Amino acid sequence: MNMRFSTLAGAFGLATLAVAVGALIAVWSRPPTIVAATDSSPVRQITVVGKGDAKAAPDTASVQLGVQSEAETARQALTDNNTQMQAMIAKLKELGVADKDIQTSNINIYPRYDDKGRDVLGYQVSNTVTVTIRNISQTGELLDKVVDAGANSVLGISFMIDQPSQLEQTAREAAIRDARARAEAMAKTSNSALGQVLSITENIGATPPPVYPMARAELAADAAGSVPVQSGEQTINAQVQITFELR
Repeated sequence: MNMRFSTLAGAFGLATLAVAVGALIAVWSRPPTIVAATDSSPVRQITVVGKGDAKAAPDTASVQLGVQSEAETARQALTDNNTQMQAMIAKLKELGVADKDIQTSNINIYPRYDDKGRDVLGYQVSNTVTVTIRNISQTGELLDKVVDAGANSVLGISFMIDQPSQLEQTAREAAIRDARARAEAMAKTSNSALGQVLSITENIGATPPPVYPMARAELAADAAGSVPVQSGEQTINAQVQITFELR
């Protein structure tokens, strides 16, 4: 019996040892727990706005040309207007204006009343197209010739830059330099230094091109030579907001 007890005791001891060894292996094989140190202090930073611009002469013009007709009946006024409008558009194409650069912008048919506002004296029809002139040096000559072709209304002219991307980049770079200079000046005053850029946003735009209102085109029809047109200069503006780390 003692021998049997010894055997049982030995088996129990081996089982206990195996459990203990397994527990130690599990502990050793478990990946270590890493506790990251946290710094709750806020990042010191400075936010500035920088501005820049780039200037260039416009290379494209946009003008609204129209025909106004009047007759006793609406039908006759419309027929007369169509005839004049077709002649004007034909002249535009003859001068090199592409179909894509001629767009109808307004058509009106309305009665014309007497002084008392009761009796209809006739009808007026107006048809207006917006014309993009890509050969800007041709603007004055074009206006002069379309008046001869039948246009009797010029509502206004504006100038623009057709491909402004390079000017926008120039203005953007100037704005970034301006923002950094402002930030460095403020950091120096506060006995600090600039660190890395934390964020940057931009706003690109153009100074509204000048719009020159023009009276009814009869004044151009009597002028000697082409209509004098000055395109001036256009400015592309850029504005950036940059947040720097402050050290």
